[in-house]
Amino acid sequence: MRRLSYIMLISLLLPLLGCKKILDVESTRAIGETNMWSSLEDARAALFGVYALNRAAMSDNNRHVIYGDVRLADFEPTSRLDLKAIHNNMLNADYKLINDLSDWRPFYATINAANLYLERIHEVYEKDKRFVEQTYNLDRAQVKALRAFSYFYMCRIWGDVPLILSSHEGSFTNKPRDPQDKVFAAIEHDLLEAEPKLPYAYDGFDPEQTGAYYGQNIATYYGYGYLVSKQAVWAMLAHMYAWRGDYANAAIYAQKIVDKTVRPSGSGAALAGTFRNVNDGLTVNVRYIGYMWAANHPAVLFAVARGELATSGVIEELTAADPIVPNRKIPAIYVPKDSLFSIYNEGADARFTVDSVTKIVRSADGFFTGFDKPYPVFRKIFVPWSSFPNKQGINVPSDLGVFASPIVFSRFTEMGLLLAEAKAALNDKNGAIAILNQVRLNNSVPAYVSERDNGPLVDAIFKERRRELMGEGWRWYDYVRFKKIKNNDPKFNQLIQSGGIYWPVSRTLISQNPMLTQYPYWK
Repeated sequence: MRRLSYIMLISLLLPLLGCKKILDVESTRAIGETNMWSSLEDARAALFGVYALNRAAMSDNNRHVIYGDVRLADFEPTSRLDLKAIHNNMLNADYKLINDLSDWRPFYATINAANLYLERIHEVYEKDKRFVEQTYNLDRAQVKALRAFSYFYMCRIWGDVPLILSSHEGSFTNKPRDPQDKVFAAIEHDLLEAEPKLPYAYDGFDPEQTGAYYGQNIATYYGYGYLVSKQAVWAMLAHMYAWRGDYANAAIYAQKIVDKTVRPSGSGAALAGTFRNVNDGLTVNVRYIGYMWAANHPAVLFAVARGELATSGVIEELTAADPIVPNRKIPAIYVPKDSLFSIYNEGADARFTVDSVTKIVRSADGFFTGFDKPYPVFRKIFVPWSSFPNKQGINVPSDLGVFASPIVFSRFTEMGLLLAEAKAALNDKNGAIAILNQVRLNNSVPAYVSERDNGPLVDAIFKERRRELMGEGWRWYDYVRFKKIKNNDPKFNQLIQSGGIYWPVSRTLISQNPMLTQYPYWK
């Protein structure tokens, strides 16, 4: 608990760095900073401080869900006007939530902490002999990958962003946006440099990480569900290349994940599952961006065991309601019934099927419930505290609104569908269809036969992503990639050219930094 408290303290303090000029007063942090970079314990605290800031940036105001699944997406707000404005792409509307979500400073807090770590961690290596070369290299690789992830995430949201690769303690020098190509080159450099130094898993079976890690083993905090691994980097690279339209490279890294069902050495646990829905074996989550591969989602179990529960920043804050949370009458966001019928309209889809006579959802394990109510309730991602007994072995009430779900960036099926997308874009139709049909058949959806029988292959792949990945923060980004591949919508092409596919930069940031510019669409 002391370590978690320390991480929470770092999470609160570091956003103040690199945001704006701090009051000109004598620093009260000088003694702590002087002594900080001295021991193995300092190295671990600093590393997990970067992880904690990354998690905080993603969960702040439910950014991950709102950016990906509310803006012009399938989830619609029930009553909140700020969410309705976002859903309708009115991102200049004067709501606090919209201005907060237009502010990139939470991501720069992560980046600044990463920059500071990379500049100072050598001091621990020089001072504490317990901080061996293997751990030094491994930890630096993780931090570089976290910095790259933050920049990739920002580029999808804001397009051009300032590229800052050195720390700024106490003040932030005004800087204009850098072109995306320059930022992507830095992302690519960090990820390609990090990948060889990372293990497949933190369980001691790989040469990059042997034995215990910070004195702990696979069954603890550093198991499959938390830390950046080779596969996490492959997933980031695959999506970075796909976002840029470089499907040849996207296919290379997506294929690495789909192929690596066992380690090359054959030792340790399997690295990936099959194309099952939701708990499909391989997940990149950003409670800590790492991989987990077991059907029972060990990261969720670990989160509960270590008190990492939340009432906000989890998708259930927006989606959970009666009948799965009895004291909430309606959810904040929902998928309308008509949309569900049009999305899940092929066969007896295991993810969502409604009996045509009784109107009852057929699958007890499906993505939605409460179809007899005005607003169907999304239950695909629903991990209430009541799912786990307390110390006395008694489940607590589910209506407390406390949840332990991870923020999922990618998982095995998601990466498989991205590979299918890449193969289709590269005109490898047979390869794309083979992967697509694994996902379809595992969800009781009839096989895709041909474009003559089932329509355009690219359309079918993106429809499957829409069905499979609902609620995981992909819908808006998938829509943009789909429109770019099809390239048959002049209105959307104009949206791209004018910067309308990105979020506007916060008015607060522009007032503080006159070197920042706004895209024409948002002026």
